[in-house]
Amino acid sequence: MATIEAQGDQLIAAEQYLAEFPEKAQRALLRAMNRSIASGRTVMVREIARDTGLKSKDVRAALVMREAFANRPEASLAAKLKRLPLIDFRARGPEPSRGKGRGVTYRLQGGKGRVENAFIATMKSEHRGVFKRAGEARLGIVELKGPSLGHVFAKYRPLGLARVQEVFDKNFAHEAGFIQTGAADAE
Repeated sequence: MATIEAQGDQLIAAEQYLAEFPEKAQRALLRAMNRSIASGRTVMVREIARDTGLKSKDVRAALVMREAFANRPEASLAAKLKRLPLIDFRARGPEPSRGKGRGVTYRLQGGKGRVENAFIATMKSEHRGVFKRAGEARLGIVELKGPSLGHVFAKYRPLGLARVQEVFDKNFAHEAGFIQTGAADAE
């Protein structure tokens, strides 16, 4: 989990600088943290989508972002460890197969894959997925899953943290200047 943490020296300097306006300083800190974690998420979504071949909206849905609030002054970004449905990895095959299918092909980071005797179906709930029979004929079916994004998230974590720090420094300086000039009194 990537967490924004203010370093001791930075926090002390910021507190001394904005000691005259403690409530406004806290709001400035929270705003800067939330903007920076959102920028970090954008970088992570772009890089993970490029690496895995997934759609950006699917990657964004698999990331969990917690914003900072006054009672909890920390923001975090993490990847869900839940495995993604195989249909998200550009799965192709007959739909419905009616027992005459050639299986389902899909694309992962390492290349193409194929699952024999699998089929693509849309359930009554309108959930579309890649399924395979569990056991003998006419017993239950199971949905096939691909990998989780947890290991890819870890791969790009330093890049995301660098962006978070860069945006935090810029936004906190802007917010502090905003408070110091007195423009924040208009709020």
